[in-house]
Amino acid sequence: MNQLTLNFSPGLTAQYRSLREVSSAAVYACRKGVAGVAAELDMAPTDLTKRLNPDSAEPRPLRVEDLEGILESTRDMRPVYWLIERFLQSAESQQASALHQLNQLLPVLTNLVEQAGIAGHGAQTARGRR
Repeated sequence: MNQLTLNFSPGLTAQYRSLREVSSAAVYACRKGVAGVAAELDMAPTDLTKRLNPDSAEPRPLRVEDLEGILESTRDMRPVYWLIERFLQSAESQQASALHQLNQLLPVLTNLVEQAGIAGHGAQTARGRR
């Protein structure tokens, strides 16, 4: 008998806002660290840090060559999967993602409606019109 496994953890595009952010996560999670990855990319660790952090005092662009080197050095494919999720999502996976988000938002929205007293107010208004 086949077993169905459901994964309700947020996708990469929910976890990371940009390709730069997920690439940064790959570098910082790597056992080599920034210095080791930078050495393999033939750049100074400070240069790699500036390329990974757009909020640095002297931000630099993350180039395609840098991304290729990060993938080779870290063996972390999350940046590739992030691109796939971001740009090649099937209709089924988009629907699954939307349902996942709804499942997370519905309890929050229900609670807010109750706190705002909208449910009771709307019911009274509807009854008053009859």
